Amino acid sequence: MNSDFNLGLENFVKLFFTSRGADIDQNGARLDVLVPRELAERIGLPRFSSLKIGDEDPDGFGVHYGSPLLEKIAEAAGDTVPLTAVRLAFHYIKSQGFDRLIKDLFTFHGALIKVKNTAQIQTVYLLLNCCFLAQSDEQKEGLFPLVFNLDTGAPIGEMEAMLDTTEKVFESGEFNNNFEDEKLKQILHWVQQRAPMILENQIGPFRDSMNRRFRRDVSNLEAYYDDLKREMTEKLKRPGLSAQLVQERNEKINLIPEELDKKKDDLFKKYSIKINLWLIGAMLIRTPAVKLFCEATVGRRNKQFSLFYNPVNKSIDPLVCEGCGNGIVHIQFCDQLHFLCPQCGQSCPACYNKG
Repeated sequence: MNSDFNLGLENFVKLFFTSRGADIDQNGARLDVLVPRELAERIGLPRFSSLKIGDEDPDGFGVHYGSPLLEKIAEAAGDTVPLTAVRLAFHYIKSQGFDRLIKDLFTFHGALIKVKNTAQIQTVYLLLNCCFLAQSDEQKEGLFPLVFNLDTGAPIGEMEAMLDTTEKVFESGEFNNNFEDEKLKQILHWVQQRAPMILENQIGPFRDSMNRRFRRDVSNLEAYYDDLKREMTEKLKRPGLSAQLVQERNEKINLIPEELDKKKDDLFKKYSIKINLWLIGAMLIRTPAVKLFCEATVGRRNKQFSLFYNPVNKSIDPLVCEGCGNGIVHIQFCDQLHFLCPQCGQSCPACYNKG
């Protein structure tokens, strides 16, 4: 591998196989890969192969631009969402000062919070890279990440931006065990909750632009039909018009509001925004963390709960509202001491559902 051109190809091939559970070893100018059976059949390789990157290989398997093998790899890469796994390493993880950090990050209304104990643990986060396409009279597309703690479901903001500077090792192997049917349902639920809020921030200016154009065109349309009605009404004042002609023009004038409404509906459809969202990549992030064993005291009652210190963003993951499932840092309590966001705090859904 003596060129940046081929180095980019090699990195692509490595990521492709690693993300699909293959084991890879660098063997000089070759990549020795042990490929899962289904993938091997899909791209026409034996389960163990020695790949030569960037050149033809009459005696083996060459992966170079224009090669049939690279075309099969590229086709397979586009068919499924790549899932990679990384393990993070830290030379230092915060071990004290959590009470102050909780006080700075959270508001527990009507409660006193105490950290009773801590423990270093391993936890897993899921990073979902999503793509959206917003279509109206124009269109806007873009990318956005969603990160969740797989243990709690808490959404984690801005964690993905800090991964580039974090020491990590890419892992190989099968990841299906992390996504049982119940876990997949949970993840889908988290995405359904979180994505609309992120998308609204992404497309806010685009939506405002479409709304302005809609209001402008409606205003012009109303002015046009007002002028039309005024002109037609003035013509009725001319002398010598027959009764039949007056009746026909009055009928046309009476139809103006209906025609205007139809034109407004057409404009509404023109400037309405349709959004498509799809997943383009996912990453499991295994990392050491600190679990905080906490106690909330509300009046004479206590509630035991846990928080997670995230060494990637050097912060504490949000709690999850027990009413709606959204991440929260401003916590209210019902009579049963459920953790609630301000909206759910007005009438606890958790208590209602139990009732």
